[in-house]
Amino acid sequence: MTVASPAETLGTSLLMAAGGLRVARVLGDRACAALAAEARRCHAAAATEGRLDVSPDEELRRGNPARWLESAPGGPALDALYTAPVLHGWIRRLTGLHWVPSGGQGTYSYYRREGHFLGVHRDVDECDIAVITCLEETGAPRLGRAGSLSLWPGRGGEPLAAIRADPEPGRITVRLKPGESIVLLGGLVPHALEPLAAGHVRAVSPLCFRAAW
Repeated sequence: MTVASPAETLGTSLLMAAGGLRVARVLGDRACAALAAEARRCHAAAATEGRLDVSPDEELRRGNPARWLESAPGGPALDALYTAPVLHGWIRRLTGLHWVPSGGQGTYSYYRREGHFLGVHRDVDECDIAVITCLEETGAPRLGRAGSLSLWPGRGGEPLAAIRADPEPGRITVRLKPGESIVLLGGLVPHALEPLAAGHVRAVSPLCFRAAW
């Protein structure tokens, strides 16, 4: 019997059939509350601002987009999420493959000021699979894309500059609610966090995974 290669397994997986992304509520209320509380503590203790108005090398390497946000190292609650069987089981069911954390520690990302954003990008080489969980969302506008996640699953082969120049074709917009997670093939699917509107606050935990084979 012929055994499918990892690439073949991923190519016929539920995640690929969904365009390389899937949204679900994977964690329970207690776990989400613990993560949100830890995110607030980590922000108060160690948040730093990252700002890059224009990516200098977006077509040469992945994971260096224009951006303006705050970030902080996670704590025990985020460490537990990074290795949680429920999270790994979800990814495995969607892909048919096993994945391991790309790094030793996760981080929290905070979008707290009008204009905070993350530009169009593909994730770094070590981030084959990305899982982004929304922990806080207050003041989101009822209309428009401000503060939402834009994804272009059908334009994975295009230069990022082409997507930025003409972003409407193929755009999918997702606004995660607190407690919801999105898993995506971050190295293939271009994505961005649209600039926030005034009074909008958002905190997420972006976690990266690499192939275990």
